[in-house]
Amino acid sequence: MARILISLATLNLSLAAYAHHSVGAFYDSSTVSRISGTIGSVQWVNPHVRFTVDVTGANGESERWRVEAGALNSLDRQGVPRDLLRVGEDITVIGYTSRRGRPEMVAASVDLANGENVVLWSGLFGGPEESNPAPDAAEQIAAAAAEAARSAQGMFRVWTIGLEYTHDATDAGDETEMPLTASARAARANFDPLVDDPGLSCTAPGMPALMDNPFPMAMAEDDGDILIQMEQWDVVRRIHIDDDADPAAQPATPYGYSTGRWEDDNTLVVTTTRINWPYFDDIGTPQSEQLELVERYTLSDDETRLDYLLTVTDPEMLTESVTFDGYWTWIPGEQIKRYDCAVPDL
Repeated sequence: MARILISLATLNLSLAAYAHHSVGAFYDSSTVSRISGTIGSVQWVNPHVRFTVDVTGANGESERWRVEAGALNSLDRQGVPRDLLRVGEDITVIGYTSRRGRPEMVAASVDLANGENVVLWSGLFGGPEESNPAPDAAEQIAAAAAEAARSAQGMFRVWTIGLEYTHDATDAGDETEMPLTASARAARANFDPLVDDPGLSCTAPGMPALMDNPFPMAMAEDDGDILIQMEQWDVVRRIHIDDDADPAAQPATPYGYSTGRWEDDNTLVVTTTRINWPYFDDIGTPQSEQLELVERYTLSDDETRLDYLLTVTDPEMLTESVTFDGYWTWIPGEQIKRYDCAVPDL
């Protein structure tokens, strides 16, 4: 069995590599570039805040650049005000430009006309996470944290992705590679992230890719079952507890049919089958309907950390089972936000 120990923000690549994979498909991350001009339009949406900048060239002609930044929810948490980018104001954008020679850019930060630099994609350049503090919200955050501490019950609370990560793959050879069959490798090689990624049209991924994202998730009880609510994509999974139904008789869905059991007071084991989603990740790694997932959620004794172990078995696409480790942490006061993915029209 191949084992990959890694954060939940990436299932089969290092954190930095995964976070930059879709960026790398569209943008040249080998060179940091700058453009200066006037803001032409702005859209504050998920999965990326987008705006245009009218840049005047050496010949005096204006060219409109399309720029994307971090997710709206992430920028809200960083304290970036939604009136930061104002149409008609001058701005300098720092980031990566299009690989395809188009007037397009992904912004790590911007310099405003008043000289202030504001981070718009935390960690885009591979360095430590940065944020823009919002001190005026401190009292609200403290009140929310106190209420969360009073109401938290075991696993049933809002969890935030772990900030640290390690990478310790064995058996698979290349530490960032999965033990794919020849047919699976061929299928992935034919995947074009510029056109084939369902996320481009705001289609939520199925399991297990659904669990691989940097946003909070929440767990709650519901009539004996357990609900797992993912902020990204606004998806809720139902885990059937003490269920007598035959999973094989259930309809196949992108999230599959999940049954759970308590191994002990702090460990929930979830088995999911009947998954009909074609991709394991956002780089086109295929998966078949023979896929079986076993998730283990283990609460720490002090109830501040939720460890995650995912075992993936797919005899059609994998030469052996693979496991992935990660964790979430508890930040009192954190809440699930609406995601409301929007296809850009700038």
